[in-house]
Amino acid sequence: MPGLVGVEQFACDSPVLQSAHSPTFVARSALPSHSLCDDVGVRTPKFASVLVPHNTVLRSASNVPLGVTLLHTPGHTPDEIALWDARELMLYVGDTVYEWEPIIFPTHGNISEWLSTIDELVAIVRSARVPEAVRINCGHRTVTRPALEVLGAARRFVMDVLAGDVDAHWRTWRRGEWHVEYRQEGGQFSIRCPERLIEEARRQQQQLQ
Repeated sequence: MPGLVGVEQFACDSPVLQSAHSPTFVARSALPSHSLCDDVGVRTPKFASVLVPHNTVLRSASNVPLGVTLLHTPGHTPDEIALWDARELMLYVGDTVYEWEPIIFPTHGNISEWLSTIDELVAIVRSARVPEAVRINCGHRTVTRPALEVLGAARRFVMDVLAGDVDAHWRTWRRGEWHVEYRQEGGQFSIRCPERLIEEARRQQQQLQ
């Protein structure tokens, strides 16, 4: 949400790109609640945006390919996006994953979708000319770290949580439902979310077995 609050100053002369994965989630009428602006009591910014399909190669205003591909990466939220620069071997994933701070899944998050997104990102990295050289850049803390290492370790941690191998660090009532936080020993990864999302993901994983 903090990044959204500052979007107006860029929207006046630059296109604002949003994921076309879930148009109703990013609809203007839904923005006050889905952005959490209502919850924290700040004005919802007003801006026009362009809904971009998955796997779109971005172009400049003069239609020159920029060498960067926009990816839909639902899970953290339905509208999460990532940017993949195959030439520079750089992956930018926003709030999908990061280290040393809790990965926060808000009310509309989906952990099973997040796992699928991680798998897709791993596949993209493995398709690079030198997979081990790909670096991941995240919305918090994590910068230019080995992408395969970070993605793989984060996925294993979340699977341990779903398997019941990690105890909840805390549990509290917030916004009308229970929220929990799980922390990996050593603190590299942690997740914070409505407890409902953990329960839903556990049921979905059981159905896949």
